Amino acid sequence: MNVARLGRPYTIIVGVSPTSGSPGALRWAVEEAAVRGGRVVAIRAWRAHMPETATGGRLPTVVSDETTFAVEQSRLADDVAHVLGPDHLVETRVVAGKRRAVLIEESRTADLLVIDAGHSTEVGARWLGSRLVHGAHCPVVVVPPALGDLPVGGLGSAAGRFERSVERAAATAGRPGFQRPLGG
Repeated sequence: MNVARLGRPYTIIVGVSPTSGSPGALRWAVEEAAVRGGRVVAIRAWRAHMPETATGGRLPTVVSDETTFAVEQSRLADDVAHVLGPDHLVETRVVAGKRRAVLIEESRTADLLVIDAGHSTEVGARWLGSRLVHGAHCPVVVVPPALGDLPVGGLGSAAGRFERSVERAAATAGRPGFQRPLGG
């Protein structure tokens, strides 16, 4: 087993979206943890809701109770089980706060932070990965949407193809006309 910082197991934090369930990030993290002999912690940022007024505005007070927090914890556990199956060994934890702030804080005790790139083209969704890279205290992996639909094990073959293309690009960089033989 690989031992990470401070004598603890290698820890991979996965930010799990309440809308998509982050299947690619969860599967990738589980495979990576298996290779490194580490553990995976699925995190969901949760913010208490503010009740609406009769005019459609928001009250300045925040409604937060243990019941709504417990419901969100249950949803996270269900989302992870839906992606990985009921016998997964992933720890799940809901943390109060905004997505970016929660993941950056969690990165302080992680060896790797993993999120899905998501399918959305909304500015907030597109830029979360970039903002995390600049604020995180550990490396950040952003799993592309194309890997989100692959089954566990399928990521390994996709990662192998990616690794080979990176090796080929590195071997031929700066060498116009140089082609490294395929498979070698």
